[in-house]
Amino acid sequence: MPDLTCPSSPCAPGATLVGVMGASGELDYLRTEMQVDEGFVAAARAQDIPPEARMRFASPCQKTGCMQWTGDGCGVVRKVLAAIDAQGGLPDAPMQPCVIRASCRWYAERGGAACGACKYVVTDQEAAVAAE
Repeated sequence: MPDLTCPSSPCAPGATLVGVMGASGELDYLRTEMQVDEGFVAAARAQDIPPEARMRFASPCQKTGCMQWTGDGCGVVRKVLAAIDAQGGLPDAPMQPCVIRASCRWYAERGGAACGACKYVVTDQEAAVAAE
C-alpha cells in the first residue's frame, strides 16, 4: 500500500483538519483541506477542552510507531466497526465528502464501511465525555 493517512491523529503542526464534532455528536467534515500550523495548535490548546475531543485531525500513519497498530492494520477502525456491528450496524447512507479519503488508512482497509463509522469517532474520548 502507498503511504496512508491516519484519520485520528493528534492536533500538531502539519496535520490536516478533517472536521469538527457537531452538536449531534457526529463529525462535520471540512470540504477543503486545511493544514494545521503552530498558531492553530496554540489557539486550539488554549481552550478548556483538548482539540482532539472537539475536532479530528489526520497525519501520516505511523504503523508500528502507533499503539493502535495491530501488526497488519489499524485497531481503531476494527474496534469501531465491531462495536457498530454489535449494535445492529449502520444504516445505508451516501459517503460524506472527505479531504483525505484517497490516502485514508481506514478507507484503504475497510472501504465504505469505515467511512460510515468515521463520523462517530472522537480521538480523545475521555475528554469528550468529561466535557458533556
